[in-house]
Amino acid sequence: MIFTHPLVPPVLALGSADPRVRLQAVRQIVRQLSVPGVLDTLRQHRLTPLIYYTLTQFTRKEVGKMPLLKELRADYFGSLSLYHIQERETRLLGEVLAAAGVEVILLKGADIRHRLYEDPACRPMSDVDVLISPADLERARTALEQQGYTLMPRDIDLRSGFTTQFGWVITYKTPRGGIPFVDIHWEIQEAGTFYRLPYGYLRGRATVRELGGLSMLVLAPEHLVMHLCLHTFDELEYNTILKVVDLERALNRFPLDWDFFLDDANRFRVQEPILWIFRDIDHLRPGLVPASVLEKLAAHRPGWAERFILRRQRNTLLVASIMALWRHVPVKAWPAYLQAKIWPSRAYLEVNAGSFSSRTDYLNHILGRAGEKS
Repeated sequence: MIFTHPLVPPVLALGSADPRVRLQAVRQIVRQLSVPGVLDTLRQHRLTPLIYYTLTQFTRKEVGKMPLLKELRADYFGSLSLYHIQERETRLLGEVLAAAGVEVILLKGADIRHRLYEDPACRPMSDVDVLISPADLERARTALEQQGYTLMPRDIDLRSGFTTQFGWVITYKTPRGGIPFVDIHWEIQEAGTFYRLPYGYLRGRATVRELGGLSMLVLAPEHLVMHLCLHTFDELEYNTILKVVDLERALNRFPLDWDFFLDDANRFRVQEPILWIFRDIDHLRPGLVPASVLEKLAAHRPGWAERFILRRQRNTLLVASIMALWRHVPVKAWPAYLQAKIWPSRAYLEVNAGSFSSRTDYLNHILGRAGEKS
């Protein structure tokens, strides 16, 4: 579990408002840098730009001997250079969609690197996630493809109309460097699509952010925290410490309306995964989540299927997907959904021939995915 990693406490302390706490954390991390393999671990968790930035706030005398300073500096300036490229790419993406009449809400790194970090280069990201209205999906696809964005093969329709009717995200390869991929969401879905945050409610509370003269939307703080919790829960086995940093900073720095948060957690029925994450955060930062909030979230009683999903055992993804179908898809649409999932078109298989050598290979892939935890 990433929350118990020994590097988490000092890395979280790098965001403290107290310079003495930050200095103590920096000293602790610097001492660890002399241990073989620690730099690789920090890079794996995408933390070296944040560590270098914090180091620059103190003198050599205050910090003491600083091993691998050259490597940390190189990582920071590499991240800074990439940040400028990514900002330009994000703005261009926004311009393409705005020209097509598509309103965009920035998600995850493209947003929180500005709202939660003193220096956005400290929050690396590898792609851009945006949320659009479901009604704008075809308009967005046409605009992007006209500008040279290429739909990833796995996101070609399993059968005609499948993506529009049953999907929630598609990924495009960008025509330029800096940001290799753009994920276009029209709903947020996590944990085998069982937990969902619908566009309409998120748009209703979204606020405007200026990006290079272009107005783009960002999630309300309460919805941002909700999304971070769900995404962290969804990827528990693959999380980086940076996701814990994101969550801790969001909880610490946003003036959250907890009544509104609890109302929407109940509305979307996402109390359990949020409680799961909040309890771990509470161990690291007691009191950061009010006790009353934890109590109200804990009052929810999940059904047997949700309890299975929360245990994250083998076949969790299968159960989550079946229960998502039951909860979110009208019964009359089940045959079309299942037919496409089990027996996709020949055109889909041909486009994905590099991944599936045959229909049997595709079915084996689906069965293998069904046994996973998330």
